Amino acid sequence: MLKSSIRLLASLALLTTLLAPVAPARAEVFFTVRELLSAHFSKSERVGHIEVELSADRRARLERKLGKALGKARYTFFVARSGGKVDGYALFDQEKGQHEPIGFATFFDPRGRVTRVEVVAYREPYGDGIRSPRFRQQFVGRDASSGFGAKDGIDAISGATISSRSLSVGVQRASLLLRETLLNAETVIAKR
Repeated sequence: MLKSSIRLLASLALLTTLLAPVAPARAEVFFTVRELLSAHFSKSERVGHIEVELSADRRARLERKLGKALGKARYTFFVARSGGKVDGYALFDQEKGQHEPIGFATFFDPRGRVTRVEVVAYREPYGDGIRSPRFRQQFVGRDASSGFGAKDGIDAISGATISSRSLSVGVQRASLLLRETLLNAETVIAKR
């Protein structure tokens, strides 16, 4: 009788643990938009923003190039300027990791080459190795015509393979969006 009571209690404890509600993922936020823009464009006279709205045709064309659907039709680019010249661009965006979105920022020079990638917020319980400087540095110097996958020299982080791929897709999307909108003035549909 005692053994069956102990088994029953153990079974109930296990069942209670398995059925307990899982706490929602908590984002670990590493930067604010203002902090990153101020630090990266510290020598610029001013930083403004441009909202780019993609037409249905442009969106479909970008999705074909990416091989993946865009999550939205409107993106906000930050543009740093000094003396009437563009110093650089930045796009803050998200890409789904294994279960949760990864918030990140991609910075560009005036010609559209990546100058910096930062993970702004990370929500997964593991895989945050993508925050390492070695991983993020792989994107620097690439532009929309560069490859962003393993076959193009982007090495994934062991234990963070899905997050590595997700960030690569996000940086590629940011690069294509910049090239196809702000760097290609005839196709811009924007509010300033």
